[in-house]
Amino acid sequence: MSQSAGSATSTIHFFLLNYMEDFNKTEVTEFIFLAFGNSSAHPILLFMILLFLYLFIVSGNMLMILVIRYDSRLHTPMYFFVFILSCSDICSLTVTIPQTLCNLLGSSSSILYNNCATQMFFFIVFGAVQLVIVSIMAYDRYVAIGNPLRYKIVMCWETCLKLLGLALIFGCALSFVVVYILFRLPFCRTPEIAHFYCDTGQIMLLTCHNWLAEITTFLLGIGVITIPILILITSYIYIIGAVLKIRTTKGKRKALSTCSSHITIVVVEYGCLGFMYFRPTEAYYLDKDKVFVMTFTFLAPILNPVVYTVRNKAVHDGLKRLISTRSFKVDVK
Repeated sequence: MSQSAGSATSTIHFFLLNYMEDFNKTEVTEFIFLAFGNSSAHPILLFMILLFLYLFIVSGNMLMILVIRYDSRLHTPMYFFVFILSCSDICSLTVTIPQTLCNLLGSSSSILYNNCATQMFFFIVFGAVQLVIVSIMAYDRYVAIGNPLRYKIVMCWETCLKLLGLALIFGCALSFVVVYILFRLPFCRTPEIAHFYCDTGQIMLLTCHNWLAEITTFLLGIGVITIPILILITSYIYIIGAVLKIRTTKGKRKALSTCSSHITIVVVEYGCLGFMYFRPTEAYYLDKDKVFVMTFTFLAPILNPVVYTVRNKAVHDGLKRLISTRSFKVDVK
């Protein structure tokens, strides 16, 4: 009898917990950003700093886009993907920073429910496209070094456009699945986000069925990270093999120099990604951690054009030609 009574008590307790969980579900209409903490006492200063960084990054990437667009010597598959990378950097920041700037000047640091879902969707799309493009650039370098005679045939413009299309489809599909799952789950916690944009990890923490969101996001994260990394590793294994077959030291150095800028970008992209998303959950709420997250959010878009401008002679020369060209001179009649 005591065992039966204990079993019945456990069953009732289980249903009561489920009932209370359902009872505590909150209907969310907006989310509140807590990224700046006590620093929000100086919103004008923060506004000026973020606006300067945003304009600086957009200007740098726009300059890279113009150099590639107007210099015919840079109309190659590699610089086509650099062009797309710069566009993605601009778009990913434009999805988040204008909302942050409006919040700093306004009386509320919030974002509407639908706007948050939209922001997350496009942020994931452009982030996924960046990772796939970086991996495609590694394959491009392998073809250029390992099979230079067939480079123009393998990496023709039709192939480049198809690869870009696949990257966009992949990014949109991944983003749709993540956003659909997270925003279909009920929320049981106060809708406060310890960030300055709608981050997947932050939204996941607010859901009632946190384990389901965490498993889904983890599996999708493994998919979006594992595939590009496998392409990167495989490409560089073949690149090293191709370089070792080159007989002269000068030839080996020249082949490796074509990969130096790309390797730097890979380190920056995956370094920032790893710091921002492969951390303990509690770290999201530390003020010091928030500063680092914001720093790494801006780091990759700042360094991408710098790396390809300073370390790449072709882009450096193209920049000089762009500055001296008549395209930017106004004819006064």
